[in-house]
Amino acid sequence: MRLERSDWKSEEASLNRQLGLLAAAIRVEEFGRDFYQRMSECINDKEGRLILRSLSRDEKEHRAWLTRQIDRIFPGKDVATIVPDPQYADVVPTKVFPDLPKGACLPPKDEIKAVEMAIGVEQASVRMYEEVAGLTSDMELKMMMQRLAQWEREHQRILEENLDYLRRGGSWYGYTPILDG
Repeated sequence: MRLERSDWKSEEASLNRQLGLLAAAIRVEEFGRDFYQRMSECINDKEGRLILRSLSRDEKEHRAWLTRQIDRIFPGKDVATIVPDPQYADVVPTKVFPDLPKGACLPPKDEIKAVEMAIGVEQASVRMYEEVAGLTSDMELKMMMQRLAQWEREHQRILEENLDYLRRGGSWYGYTPILDG
């Protein structure tokens, strides 16, 4: 009888950990959506704006996927009430952009700093998604987390390529979305 209770407690702890990781992931995706959108508004480069808007849309979609997973696994759970896993609490920076007048753009050195910070957030996202995938026995959640990890790796690659071009004094470079709304 004790063994069964122990297994139940272990499963409950694992589910609570997954829930906390999913809540942290939602906050990271919200940050990414807002960050990429804000950055797209304060850089001069047209290609950079297109890339950043596309990344912002991706992050918005990722958040929706995560919310649906929480609703599926924990029906009726209000995402806003879930305490994010403390291990990932510092992934989202509190201050990113300098105070700019409306319509002002970032100077190149601040663009570089912002892209470096975004790469770090993408790397943390990959770790977080891989951790959830490793914890869960829920195949739908596992597959979703693996897919999200791949998406975030791609975001990281795009940002790293652009960082290289920005550091060399060039402009933004990367894929151009087929449609930009």
